[in-house]
Amino acid sequence: MIITITLNPAIDRTLIIDEPIEFGTVNSVSQSFVEVGGRGINVSRAIRALGGESVAMGFTGGNNGRSLKNGLTALGIHHDFTDVAGETRVNTQLVHPDGSHTDLNESGTVVTDEDYLRFIEKLKLYLDPHNLFVLCGRVPPGMKLKQYLKIIKIIKKAGCPLLVDCDGATLGSVLPCKPDFIKPNTTELAKLTGLPRTHDPEEALERVLPLREKGAQTICASLGPNGAIFVFPDETPLYMVADAGPADKSAVGSGDAMVGAIAHAYNQGMSNEELAKFAVAMGTASAKLPGTQMATMKQAYEVYETIKVYTM
Repeated sequence: MIITITLNPAIDRTLIIDEPIEFGTVNSVSQSFVEVGGRGINVSRAIRALGGESVAMGFTGGNNGRSLKNGLTALGIHHDFTDVAGETRVNTQLVHPDGSHTDLNESGTVVTDEDYLRFIEKLKLYLDPHNLFVLCGRVPPGMKLKQYLKIIKIIKKAGCPLLVDCDGATLGSVLPCKPDFIKPNTTELAKLTGLPRTHDPEEALERVLPLREKGAQTICASLGPNGAIFVFPDETPLYMVADAGPADKSAVGSGDAMVGAIAHAYNQGMSNEELAKFAVAMGTASAKLPGTQMATMKQAYEVYETIKVYTM
């Protein structure tokens, strides 16, 4: 079973505009999409789109939280959230005519120590070495870093595999806990290493390799339209890139699609190279869809056939 943890989930609203935005005046929106969101939620959606199953955990609050849970139920995604006071946040993504996007993210509701302890009690019910945990997104307001790291330590102590996808500053504190898989993007890798952002695979590899010495077991560094590099224990690093054209709609959520594909592939027992190809294919295929829609297995495999694999 795959357990996704989104400590600060959201309702995602995507607005697509056909003309450059003009500040200080009225702008027209050509299309809009409202979906349940937050990194871990998107990972669960990707897993579901691929035909897999997961249980989504985290914190929800208020009417937005109820809408989020109802949305997951409608999608056929199992969930076991801890309810808190306040409202689950709303994130707005504005997609510009050139395909780039501007994100407006709310901070989220405060998680108290009592909320945290109730969540930990739920978490313990899923601690089985056969369960893969996926911990995604930012630390919510009110939660201390040591509490976040305790979640990781509890999962690792139980012998469960763990994939972590969080912001670069937090990821630096996570590495000593030896996560089984991390997936930094170019921005997160820059924050983590203190070096300039790069989409060049050779430069990215130089930044990634020292992370193994700091505790990361397997690393996927996503490079946007330039594909991704994968570093597995005791194997030659791989560079994957799809020859499937640019993102047609929106790259929003494509990184989460990659994480969902990694989790699903791991759960299915795919080889490391198959897992890597599948992840890049899913991310690329999802970037061709509007909003944070997730590609289906058929759409992912259409891109899979175009993946080029290079050893580094």
